[in-house]
Amino acid sequence: MWASARSCLNGEMPIEGCNGRTAFLFSAGAAPRPGTGRELRGTFPVFADTLDAICARLDPYLELPLTCVMFADDGTRTATLLDRESYAGPAVFALQVAQYRLLRSWGVRPDVVFGQAAGRMAAAYAAGVFSLAEACHAVGTLARLLGGLPAPGPRSPRLDGILDAYGRTLATLHPCVPRLPLVCDVTARPVGTETAEPEFWVRRAPARFAEAVGLLHREGVRTWLELGPSDRLTRLLPDCLPGGTASAFALSRDWAALRSGPGTESGIAPR
Repeated sequence: MWASARSCLNGEMPIEGCNGRTAFLFSAGAAPRPGTGRELRGTFPVFADTLDAICARLDPYLELPLTCVMFADDGTRTATLLDRESYAGPAVFALQVAQYRLLRSWGVRPDVVFGQAAGRMAAAYAAGVFSLAEACHAVGTLARLLGGLPAPGPRSPRLDGILDAYGRTLATLHPCVPRLPLVCDVTARPVGTETAEPEFWVRRAPARFAEAVGLLHREGVRTWLELGPSDRLTRLLPDCLPGGTASAFALSRDWAALRSGPGTESGIAPR
């Protein structure tokens, strides 16, 4: 299944034999489990080099090196730091960008990207809105501002002040209009010049994932690859897609199935 889907994504098969366009979904939700990404890091140099480089960029904003926290033994005090917003957000970002770079190294590229909540910045990087340095600066600054807030947890009364400070950091960046279509999680519409407005990145509103999926499906998306520590969004797809549609593809969260690289049959599974 991976081999045929990869051929479609590379343009090696005609569109009518492929399942349409491809969307990369940069998800958010629960913090990654300790050790998430360890097998990919030990198997694929592109993933390992990207992850380590991103973590090195984020470390100045954190009390402990991010890789030490991400790959700490489960149950240790260091591993429990992933339950804090200050480590969960950077860990999700690092995982998503490293996964994205790995897929790109195999020639798998999206036609459109969608980022939800903590996944917004990785999606923005993939769409060409921010450079990697600027995206890391934004993620690291927010992590430092959030400090010891739990992840996930109730909204803190000081969150408004944190977001105001985060917005001031965003105002110093130089975002570009997306080079790839980027669909917003709170408007369920493609974004353009509003990416230059700090308020766009700090707005809080219920995510409109079902509406975004409907838009993407109408635009011909039939392959859905979720990047991040879980498969939260792809599990929601059956309830969001019109009844009777052709099978969509979703990237398997069993990353160990990718150990042998492209060409295995278990890397992408029908949903």
